[in-house]
Amino acid sequence: MITIELANIDLLSEAELCRMHSLLVHAYAITEKEIWGDNYSRLSLDEFKELIAANEVYLARLEKEIVGSIHVSRQNDETFSFGLLSADFERKGLGIGRKLIKAVENHAISENAKFMNIEILRPSNIDLPQKKQLDEWYKRQGYIYLNSMSFVERKPDKAEKALALITASQFDCYQKELV
Repeated sequence: MITIELANIDLLSEAELCRMHSLLVHAYAITEKEIWGDNYSRLSLDEFKELIAANEVYLARLEKEIVGSIHVSRQNDETFSFGLLSADFERKGLGIGRKLIKAVENHAISENAKFMNIEILRPSNIDLPQKKQLDEWYKRQGYIYLNSMSFVERKPDKAEKALALITASQFDCYQKELV
């Protein structure tokens, strides 16, 4: 049975923290290789630990083994967003991602939020099957496509990071009304 819990930095072993981080890095290295190139690491272990310490990361367990995680943050009084969704590719089809998303949606609802946002970074000039699958999957979860924006338009504070893109890319932005 898959269980979801708020990650607690004080209760996780170093091995568990490394497992969570490894799943995350692997997921993004595979799904964003055409965007960032080989050996891409989405964020450092220390950066990931900071998010966990801020109580912004939920984790999924299958029995006692960590099989995924997700980051959630407040954007404003009415809106939360999630990202850094990762699930063990060897456990595909078990509903890990859906359960993690449901947990952060419930968290946002408990904080009186009305909306949840998500964005997908994808190449502007290449159709990638995994990005199309994500688009369709998020739509099945109730997310509605809003718009697309260039990396720099969407994240002007990270314009320097955009220089590392190996292909022109954009963020597709989605939103779900929480009920």
